[in-house]
Amino acid sequence: MAEWSAVTALLAPFTGFVPVAEFASRVVGPSRSMLSAEQQQSSRDDELSFRSSVGRGAGADHTNAMEWMRRCHDAGALAAVESVVLVHRLERVDYRATGLIAEVSVAAYDTGLIKRHETTIAKTERKMVDYMQSTRLYGNPVALAHHEHPEVAVALSAHTQRPPDVEFDAIDGTHHSMWIVEGADAEALCSSFSDVLYITDGHHRLAAASTLAAVEGRSDPHLPVGLFAENELELWAYARGVRDASIDTGEVLKVLPRHFSLEDSELAVPRPTRPHELGVRIDGRSYILTVPDDRIPVDTYDKLDVNLLQDLILEPVLGVTNPRTDARLSFIADTSDAAHDPDEFDVWFLPYPTAVRDVMAVADMGRAMPPKSTFFLPKLPSGLIVRTIDQ
Repeated sequence: MAEWSAVTALLAPFTGFVPVAEFASRVVGPSRSMLSAEQQQSSRDDELSFRSSVGRGAGADHTNAMEWMRRCHDAGALAAVESVVLVHRLERVDYRATGLIAEVSVAAYDTGLIKRHETTIAKTERKMVDYMQSTRLYGNPVALAHHEHPEVAVALSAHTQRPPDVEFDAIDGTHHSMWIVEGADAEALCSSFSDVLYITDGHHRLAAASTLAAVEGRSDPHLPVGLFAENELELWAYARGVRDASIDTGEVLKVLPRHFSLEDSELAVPRPTRPHELGVRIDGRSYILTVPDDRIPVDTYDKLDVNLLQDLILEPVLGVTNPRTDARLSFIADTSDAAHDPDEFDVWFLPYPTAVRDVMAVADMGRAMPPKSTFFLPKLPSGLIVRTIDQ
């Protein structure tokens, strides 16, 4: 595989397909964690939905993927674009972010210029490699963050002064606007980036793309990505639920107060309100757990709440020594109360969200948080852009 160097562009323009506005709400599929049960069913029933037809959970192979492409072509649901950068804006009731979509060098990931902050789950990474090998499509752009870049911010603002080329409301209510930037302007935006980038969503996809490129011996492979400045990001947490019939929950409730403050909560989904607090649900009762100062390490990495949960509770109390591989452990994005049913688990914990700057600091240290430690917004939907892996 090619090694990244100054000769290899970190970013390159995108060539592939984007949804036509008339059909975009059917093609584009937000993360299931952002959808109600009714919205999920509506998406599953739509033959133009990328997520339901070709997404990793659809069990699709290359034939299915090409059949989906044919359906979209016949319906006029996809438009071809060549060597473009897409300025992309997402807007919700309480949230708005503007970034860009291009392609990133996989070799830059291999050499550490694209930094990760989480470890991957081994079986998920293997499944992602299999999925890419089978479908030969990229339709789930990885999300990356960059430090604030005034020159890029000015350029993005200038491009958004005209009406968008594609505009639609996704099934989850998020409003999407995309401006197509071509030619020298697209090249200029890509060449603005030579510093490190940070993965916010898509650790498994980038790792799998790297593995697949190495296995197939492809030179200078690239992967579609969305890039957003750090000041455009919001960060939520992932809960940890453990299913294990051998856990003595009564004993756990005796052990925790010996080391932590444990206060009752009336909330069915107890949320921490400050760092070093954890929401806890055991035996149908809710608690707020506070880690005392004398148990909080000085080290910037070790004192992150998600690490305090792993190091002080999951491993010593519940025996979860490797969160990458422990089949008892589940991860639940804290998107809303409806996303949780804590009583599905024998024990359930929700850490306080990590700050964006702390996540970047972890990545700069070359260290990795446990898997599913962060839920970043914006979270790019599937089908927003599509291209073949063999392009």
